[in-house]
Amino acid sequence: MENLENENVLDIAEIDAASNNGVENIRSMREEVVFSPTKSKYRVYIVDEVHMLSVGAFNAFLKILEEPPPHVVFILATTEIHKLPATIISRCQRFDFYRISPENISQRIKYICEKENIEIDNESAHLISVCADGAMRDALSILDQCVNICHGKIDVSFTKKILGISGTEYLSEIYNNIKQGNSKECIKIIDKMYSESKSMI
Repeated sequence: MENLENENVLDIAEIDAASNNGVENIRSMREEVVFSPTKSKYRVYIVDEVHMLSVGAFNAFLKILEEPPPHVVFILATTEIHKLPATIISRCQRFDFYRISPENISQRIKYICEKENIEIDNESAHLISVCADGAMRDALSILDQCVNICHGKIDVSFTKKILGISGTEYLSEIYNNIKQGNSKECIKIIDKMYSESKSMI
């Protein structure tokens, strides 16, 4: 596991199909797969954004999938499964991944903070998890931004500032000025929110 984390395993290759989507790229891979793995049990090829392959590339890839070497595993990753040819899908075992719930993301954030001796309140963890929109990687990216500036303690006001969330104080000001018919002041508040990069949603 340590080698995997340090990206030192030569038997695992990741291919970005968005920029390597031609027939020649698949032919190059087809020439490589005949070689046995160096240390691992399998040679693993992760083809990201596989739906971006050209028609010719899919046809070339199909020849490998029909009779793959026993020591090779292909992982085809896509967010647009409907763009894959039926001939490709029929030769794969399909796994569908879904968004992670805010509750699970929040728990993971608090667990990481505990291990790293970082204080974080429940509301901050919840805000980060909601803004991550089901993606743990995005949540950790936001957490990393907070950690780099907060110096070991993350509170909700600080988290809102990092996320660009306006908070209720601006809404209260706008509401009070609407009641008083003070449209100019409302525009000033909105302009201030915009200049501070606060979310308008």
